[in-house]
Amino acid sequence: MITELPVLVDGPADGPPAGLSADHPMRRVTRQIAFEPGAWDAERRNQVTELFNGLAEDWSSRDVSGREAPILDALDRGLAAAPSADRRVALDVGGGNGINTRHLVPTFPNVITVDIAPEMLRLAADRSPRRVLADSASLPVADRAVDAVLLINAFLFPQEVQRVLSPDGVVVWVNSRGVGTPIHLPAADVDRALPGEWSGVSSSAGWGTWSVHWRR
Repeated sequence: MITELPVLVDGPADGPPAGLSADHPMRRVTRQIAFEPGAWDAERRNQVTELFNGLAEDWSSRDVSGREAPILDALDRGLAAAPSADRRVALDVGGGNGINTRHLVPTFPNVITVDIAPEMLRLAADRSPRRVLADSASLPVADRAVDAVLLINAFLFPQEVQRVLSPDGVVVWVNSRGVGTPIHLPAADVDRALPGEWSGVSSSAGWGTWSVHWRR
C-alpha cells in the first residue's frame, strides 16, 4: 500500500528540460521487464547495453540543476517514513556514469554503482569509487546483502531486488522527469510488481516523482 505525501518542492521557474515524452518506446520495455517473466532476454540485454554505451559520452549533460530534487526528497521524507534501521550498503542499480553518487553517499556510507554498460562505468571512475559491471537481472550479490536498492531511472527486476535486499531494506524508486521519464512506472505499479507484501510512500519534487518501499 502506497501513501501519497504532499508536494513540498516545486520545479524551477524556468520549467523542465526539453524533450520530455510520456510515449517513449522505453516505457513499454520498462513495464514488460517489471511484469512479464522472460521479457528480458539476450537480445534485449545486448540492445540496451549498446544503447547506453552510445549515450555515455553525453550522459553528464543530463546533470542539470533541479534533477536532484526527487532524489533528495526520497532520501529525506521517504526514508523517514520507513521503519528505522541501520542502512549502510546501497546499490545504485543502473547508476551509469555515477551521476547520482554525490547525492547518495551522505545517506549511505557504502554506495556501489552497478551498470550494464562498460562505457558508463569507465566514465564513473572519478565519481564512484565502487563500481560493478553487471546485468541488473542477475546481480553478483549475496542474498539479503544490501540495505537499499536505488533505482533512479532504472529498470525494475522485481525478483532480483527481492533477493538481494535485507529484511529491513528499502527500495528507492525515482523518475527524475516524472511521467515524462522514458524508464517510468507509477509508485503503485512498483509496489504491485515487487513480490510479497510491501508498504511505501510517494510524492513529487521538482520535475520528478519518487517512492520508497519496504516489506510489511
